[in-house]
Amino acid sequence: MRADHDILVEIPGVKPPAVRILNASTLETIWASICFLPMPRPQHQLLERQFSGPCAERDVIRHLAANPVLVLPVGEHEVRISWANSTGEPE
Repeated sequence: MRADHDILVEIPGVKPPAVRILNASTLETIWASICFLPMPRPQHQLLERQFSGPCAERDVIRHLAANPVLVLPVGEHEVRISWANSTGEPE
């Protein structure tokens, strides 16, 4: 059984911090928010796969299990994703 977890998502200079449920829909929404930003084509393709690929949710969970914050460069900006609770663990 899969449990959804709250994450804190921030795109400094584009979107303020917001708590969301970590699921495929949330990751696709993040992608929709950043896909228009200027960035090199290889970075665009990598981020598209990161946020809308078949393993996107699993990959974010794996990263957050090992690191407190996932930081992905997006052109001149970045996306920051972390667990929303204060302990840094999924609830």
